Amino acid sequence: MIFTVVLFLGANIFAQSMDEAGTSYNDGNEKYTAKDYAGAIVSFEEALDFCNTVGFEADDLKANVQKQLNNSYYKNAIALYKKRKFDDVISYFRKSLSLSEEIGDNSKKTKDINYIAKVYSTKGLTLIKDSKLDEALLEYDAAHTIKPTCVNAFYGKALVYKEKGDMTLMMENADKAIENGAGNSKAAKYVGKTKSLASKALLKEGTTELSKEHGAIAAEYLTASMKYAAATADTYYYLAIAYNKSKAYSKAIEAANKALELNEGDKSDIYFEIGQAHEGNGNNSGACSAYKKVTGGNNIETAKYQITTVLKCS
Repeated sequence: MIFTVVLFLGANIFAQSMDEAGTSYNDGNEKYTAKDYAGAIVSFEEALDFCNTVGFEADDLKANVQKQLNNSYYKNAIALYKKRKFDDVISYFRKSLSLSEEIGDNSKKTKDINYIAKVYSTKGLTLIKDSKLDEALLEYDAAHTIKPTCVNAFYGKALVYKEKGDMTLMMENADKAIENGAGNSKAAKYVGKTKSLASKALLKEGTTELSKEHGAIAAEYLTASMKYAAATADTYYYLAIAYNKSKAYSKAIEAANKALELNEGDKSDIYFEIGQAHEGNGNNSGACSAYKKVTGGNNIETAKYQITTVLKCS
């Protein structure tokens, strides 16, 4: 008799748990349809607990509950992302990722990983704006921990190192952003931003080194900038100055001639650098010819002096 009572009670508990699991599951679906994803999560988690209490007999229902719970985690994370509640966003995407791995939903797993890396990268940009560069790097490291190929994070790291004045690490991360984004239409925006960032940073650093009379270093930065964007007349002009300062006169003439090809305005300053290069090479005839074409700009008086007093051009 006692054994019969135990069996009866066990059957009642089993039936009750199944009913409660079904009720919670239905409640969750109603909330999900109403886009109350946070509420749906509560209901689906309750349904999952009841399914686990029942055991293998509830496996079919459990599979449906897990799928909908995962969808709710994901949708809720996106809703929070729009509100810029980044820490909560990451928390829910990580719950989705864990469940995706458990149930073998590889498509959702990939989306979870992409979003988590994206959110970390967005947090990093926010920190850069507040000049919290080291903290931003931690966010980008976290992005690369979850997704080693994250283009956004490589762009962010390049931006951090640009702000820190470390051109070597800036270029290293810019190169990785470009490499990992190649052929990916979704990454095209950040690949473009990375190229623009790197080219402008290197051009600026090159001109800064020029102002310090560091010709060789300036030439390295200016040449490197061309890797990320097509060189302009100004780029070649500055490069000609850099080569002249470092006494690489043949290279200065080559760079200046390219500047002449691209320049559509007054070319006096470019001709002055050609004159300087020829003079440095001992080609007085070439120097005179170039200096005579300096008809304006800041160097006109110096060019005249070289023509009349130093070279005594005919």
